[in-house]
Amino acid sequence: MILIKGGRVIDPEKKKEWKADVALDGQKIAAIGEIEDDGTYEQVIDAQGLVVAPGLVDVHVHFRDPGLTYKEDIHTGAAAAAKGGFTTVVCMANTKPIVDNEETLRYVLEEGKKTGIHVLSCAAISKGFEGKERTDMEGLLKAGAAGFTDDGIPLMDGPFVKEAMEEAARLDTVLSFHEEDKTFIKQNGINHGKVSDQLGIYGSPALAEDSLVARDCMIALATGAKIDIQHISSGHSVEMVRLAKKMGAHVWAEVTPHHFTLTEDAVLEHGTLAKMNPPLRTEWDRQML
Repeated sequence: MILIKGGRVIDPEKKKEWKADVALDGQKIAAIGEIEDDGTYEQVIDAQGLVVAPGLVDVHVHFRDPGLTYKEDIHTGAAAAAKGGFTTVVCMANTKPIVDNEETLRYVLEEGKKTGIHVLSCAAISKGFEGKERTDMEGLLKAGAAGFTDDGIPLMDGPFVKEAMEEAARLDTVLSFHEEDKTFIKQNGINHGKVSDQLGIYGSPALAEDSLVARDCMIALATGAKIDIQHISSGHSVEMVRLAKKMGAHVWAEVTPHHFTLTEDAVLEHGTLAKMNPPLRTEWDRQML
């Protein structure tokens, strides 16, 4: 038995928050309210000034394992997630080797079971992230894939994307897209706008994102596939996702904390520390996000 005292309790299902105590009995919540410590609890946690909530879920993490563990590994990533209150995470497929086969997927999932949280993983949409040949999505789903993504690599072949979405719709799974048409970009990491003009470079226009978001929203509408737009950064893209939803498409989008708290002006203050992909954009974009 554990007693959590005086925390700010968040109930997302009921859209309610209040200050209360929470008693845990094994894997279940035994009571929520004003609870006296009667000496029967094995642990009493003082949660004054803290949030008590269901475990958070992050659908886009990079644990860099296998192959890139000098950056992170499944165990250090899971520990960091738990420290921040995240009890379920979905790893991206851009490891080395890429998660485009059942053996690599099983490795990630088996290592994840050794951590204290739920570690899920996407598999790749295309073999070798080459955007040409689709992976065995059905087999990978049976092996435990949470969805599919070529994260970090934009899929430029429209007919290939349509084929992948048709298969995803058939299998009732989710595809997650890195939306970036590099033909519109001259220098990545900084928005094409007033700050890039000040620095004398062209940068990366929102059009690079908008064009592919528009395409994939419409392909999703046509195929009935469920899709996720990764790390959305443009207000126009937000509007396109909103319109696609209104039209009946099964489209969702992710946004990072830095994209809804900072703008391109951060580059002038912090230099290369504020360069990222996709770049920080304008105050209007930030408000839309």
